[in-house]
Amino acid sequence: MYIKPNWRILTIGDGDLSFSASLWQNFQPKQLTATVFDSQQTLEDKYQHHAIDQLNTDSNQQVLFGFDVTNPKTWPKDWSVLKEQQFDLVIFQFPLVPAFEDPEFFHKMGDISVNTLNRLLLRQYLVHCEKYFLDPDGPQLCYITSKDVKPYCEWNIENSLNRDLENIQYLGSMLFDINKFPGYKVRNVDRDKHVKDTQGITCVWSPKTQPSENSENHDERLIARLESKTHQEKDCCKICKAGPFVSTQDKILHEQTKKHRLMQQYEDQFNQAIL
Repeated sequence: MYIKPNWRILTIGDGDLSFSASLWQNFQPKQLTATVFDSQQTLEDKYQHHAIDQLNTDSNQQVLFGFDVTNPKTWPKDWSVLKEQQFDLVIFQFPLVPAFEDPEFFHKMGDISVNTLNRLLLRQYLVHCEKYFLDPDGPQLCYITSKDVKPYCEWNIENSLNRDLENIQYLGSMLFDINKFPGYKVRNVDRDKHVKDTQGITCVWSPKTQPSENSENHDERLIARLESKTHQEKDCCKICKAGPFVSTQDKILHEQTKKHRLMQQYEDQFNQAIL
């Protein structure tokens, strides 16, 4: 994960705050605002070990509880009313919608699958990053750290999230090395349990797809291009990350597989949801 010490950073949905605390201690950003979806009391009740006490120890730190990235009413008023865009980088680590227990919630959502709910969450995250969070004069970077296991690998985030969005683009990806974040524990979103450590991949979006002429460091715009976009090449299946196919018949056989048919259903439902 590419981070510069002079950046102003916003972290989204940092369950027990261990990622934000490690980020602050090991990378020393200019400013850090950490957000948590839960209230402070819920966080403390849910996680026996957390990093609340390691933050808010400096005037350049801030922790916001009850923060829903999709709902501006839960943000500080100046962010949504005055559109005070003040961050260079926004990070969302291993995002996942909670396992809602209220049956009324799913009744209201109709036939929308959990797969689509997660995609809609991340799409709204990108929209709000560009519209409210990112400083137009900064590097304007959005990170989503995911991994190649279910359910993450079924979201097709590299290709689907910014579909029909004109103001932000997917740039590429880089490996996430958790060893550079001592003390960071990937948590289960709903209970006090660590998630099995698997290789993370940080995908990058930005409203800026090319460095400006007066940019001091071009790599802050283009760092994500270090990883090849192999699954966007010709003769590959973008939604399954399969290929390249050696023949038309090979591609047809892939499209008949159970995995592809399921992924196509997810794509169709997501496309319908964003119309």
